[in-house]
Amino acid sequence: MQSVKILIVDDEPLFATPLKRALENAGFGVRYAENGSAAVEAIHEERFDILLEDLHLPDAGGLDILKEMLTKNPECKALVMTGFGTIENAVEAMKIGAFDFLTKPFSLESLLVKLQRVLNLKQFEADVSATDAGASAERPLVARSKAMQEILKKAGIVAGTDATVMITGESGTGKELLTDFIHAHSARRDKDCVKVNCAAIPESLLESELFGAERGAYTDAHQTRKGYIEMADKGTLFLDEVGELPLAVQAKLLRALDERTIYRVGGNQPRRVDFRLVVATNRDLHQMVEAREFRSDLFYRLNVVPITIPPLRERREDIPLLIAYFVKLFKPSTERRQVSLSPDAFDALCQYNYPGNIRELKNIIEQISVMYPGEKISRRHLIVPLNDASIAGALFESFPVGKPLKIAVAEFEKRYIEKVMRSVGGRKSLSAKILGLSRKVLWERINRPLP
Repeated sequence: MQSVKILIVDDEPLFATPLKRALENAGFGVRYAENGSAAVEAIHEERFDILLEDLHLPDAGGLDILKEMLTKNPECKALVMTGFGTIENAVEAMKIGAFDFLTKPFSLESLLVKLQRVLNLKQFEADVSATDAGASAERPLVARSKAMQEILKKAGIVAGTDATVMITGESGTGKELLTDFIHAHSARRDKDCVKVNCAAIPESLLESELFGAERGAYTDAHQTRKGYIEMADKGTLFLDEVGELPLAVQAKLLRALDERTIYRVGGNQPRRVDFRLVVATNRDLHQMVEAREFRSDLFYRLNVVPITIPPLRERREDIPLLIAYFVKLFKPSTERRQVSLSPDAFDALCQYNYPGNIRELKNIIEQISVMYPGEKISRRHLIVPLNDASIAGALFESFPVGKPLKIAVAEFEKRYIEKVMRSVGGRKSLSAKILGLSRKVLWERINRPLP
């Protein structure tokens, strides 16, 4: 983190000097300014990634220093420090453009948590700038997480063979995308990758759709027609939701795989086919085999190279890069700018569990891009059930252990009140309503010193 530079502005050396030393020990590059004039001098001499500023300075207004920094260096993220009884000043700073605030006294652990949030958002903004969301790439295959890197490594190895691949995972995790990756890195890349959603075709039509039909084979067969398997000759055939195949069709597919020949419906002429098969399912085929709903011999024929894609909630490192991709992808075609995310909105999107996985995240970003083009997105813009429980859970997970329960509860309460107040722009009446408190009790809690 030596490349991350922090400017501390505080007129209390007994507080700032040990803080500077602690941050340097944590790997940050730190410069200390003991007053407003020293801060202005530093701002014009160097570029800083983070401003850590006390709002109360003897020779300058803290808000003026903040404005100076953001004018000179708009990419800098500011964390302002203030007394617990003066949160309104911090809210005003955030309206100007501060990232977040801390109330004195605070622990080094709580500061490091907020600094990590800053770094996460800065990385996200860098991802947005670096992301190329061209029209030719409708959906990305993101692999920042170790789990996805391992999957892509495995897929890259198997792509060089003709082995059958079975991809499993929840709906929306990117099974079709992984198939595209395998096909694009295979020797069959110049031929078609034919995709079939087995669940979307009526059972009565599945056989003819897959294997084709001769003219007159059934009432509506007015002409001879190739099936999807023949269309995939010399290329790749992707059968999505393969668990939906009826048993009779499963038997014909097994024969096609074993003999590399097919018979069209209503025909008796064998046709040679050369295709690479990739199948996907979100069902438990082992259980279906035990229930005799899926042929065991076909299962073992398909399960040559199994790949399981974890749900998005289990690979959260990929979420920021996916957000960045979709923000760029759904940038308005007009002169209006793409949306940007506030820290709270970004945190909420990163903490959400996404039962619909990548598909759901894509829809969320598309919704806010269409409805609020060019706007700074806060949590109130998000049209998803990102409730306070999920945010409180994120707070709790980052909360340091090792403190007496009484102190820990008081600090957690303070953090949660701060977060609620930030989310509504400092409005006490609305904050009190969300917290289930009267304005009087909220005011008492805000001004109550920590034990």
